[in-house]
Amino acid sequence: MKEVALTKEEKKAILEYLKFKGLPVNLCVTFDDLAMPEDYSEVRSRADINDFGAKLVDGLKLGIPIVSANMESVTGVDMAVSLAREGGLGFLPQTIAAEKRAEMIAQIRRTDSAFVENPLTVNLRHTLNDLRKLKETFGISSFVVIDESRTPIGIITTRDWCYETVLSKTVAQLICSDKQLIKSREDISLEAAVVIFRDYRIEKLPLVDKDEKLSGLITAHGLFYKLRHPRATRDDKGRFIAAASVGVGKYFTSEHLKEIELQVANGASLLLVDTARAFSINAKEALLEIKKNFPNLPLVVGNVSTAKGAKFLFEHGADCVKVNVGAGRVCTTRRVSGAGIPQVTAIAECSVIARRYGKTIIGDGGMKDSLDMFYAIAAGADILMTGNLLVGAEESAALKKLKYIESEGDSFLVKKYEGSASIEAQMKRMTQGTLDRIRHPEGDIKDKPFAGNIQEIISGYLNSFRSAMSYYGVRSLKEVREKVVFRLQTSSGRYEGTKR
Repeated sequence: MKEVALTKEEKKAILEYLKFKGLPVNLCVTFDDLAMPEDYSEVRSRADINDFGAKLVDGLKLGIPIVSANMESVTGVDMAVSLAREGGLGFLPQTIAAEKRAEMIAQIRRTDSAFVENPLTVNLRHTLNDLRKLKETFGISSFVVIDESRTPIGIITTRDWCYETVLSKTVAQLICSDKQLIKSREDISLEAAVVIFRDYRIEKLPLVDKDEKLSGLITAHGLFYKLRHPRATRDDKGRFIAAASVGVGKYFTSEHLKEIELQVANGASLLLVDTARAFSINAKEALLEIKKNFPNLPLVVGNVSTAKGAKFLFEHGADCVKVNVGAGRVCTTRRVSGAGIPQVTAIAECSVIARRYGKTIIGDGGMKDSLDMFYAIAAGADILMTGNLLVGAEESAALKKLKYIESEGDSFLVKKYEGSASIEAQMKRMTQGTLDRIRHPEGDIKDKPFAGNIQEIISGYLNSFRSAMSYYGVRSLKEVREKVVFRLQTSSGRYEGTKR
């Protein structure tokens, strides 16, 4: 344990931070234990507050501090894409088969992309039937037409064939032959592409290499995306950022490395190393192997709930640490094992270590509403991960169903929220072949009310943040962490402010 012992300076820094924040030194607290006294504010209108940017890892700043939990009932492609549009990020579950995860990453990267590396193509001999099958499979209705040497010779769009009924008609018969094909060299910048799109009023720009062979495609939908989604989480080629995931197992093996390689090859640009017990030799060995094989891949690692655990992970290569043991809304770890400490204290102590390493932390779960989310940021979290507050969305991967409430005599739409370690979730993974045996369950299943779409949900959370920030006179999340302090409150005090 010597290698993870906190120094005197670190212990002193934690004590000073807890006192500054108004948090007790010898008592662990969570959200309901705290109140937030208002302060003098020069914010004239809540609408003036629009800076919700938050660093996840070096080189990646999110437009909002919200990421979705890597749970099978929460994050799939729809959730990841919808959240990225709003400025967040979706973490795919490592419990999904590696090949499926890689496919999902590729799909996320392709969706709404400004730059498409491997655009779908057809030739002049393809038929209307082929086009319809491609549309059904990939959700795309416009294709680059190439010749035998892969030189682009045209673009066939839905306007060319949407009214046709003869399935045997070929692309040569369907495509409008008098259209001039505008194309560009593959090294064109997105800024230069904007000029071409505006000058020629085109929707797609094929890119060619020095031999005039097709090498990529720029789309108007993706190129001008920022006008519609200014916070969207995208790279410099206008593609959504996608996160890979991997477990650590009893021993970290070459199979784990193959999982990572497959996901990175499909476009993942950071990796979540996911284990319930990250303060362990299993996680240490995994991090050492990953860093050796993927030295430039940013690592988000979790979970821990102590400053020592956070230091341990940062020392072994973590760029961002997920903080939470047993606080999740469908997690029973603390009830079953006793491990973990209340979430606000955990976040506060781990954040001190993160700042000393120049790294970040994610407050992972335990939040029941937007106020808890704000408190987590005020306590020191850079990013918030949640399943509970997103699973009710249309885009979540959870099953949507009607539930009859006998006492109210009515039915309501709900989403089935499964804890990753629940017996049902484990049984599902056994059937899929991604789990070898059933472990002692440390998760529950709950029905969550249907909450609308991600855009509406995120808008609501940001408006709540604006309100809280206005009472403190702060205009950014960095200022929230630096200036907002707490006071302890009684259960009666909590009831006074939240009674219904």
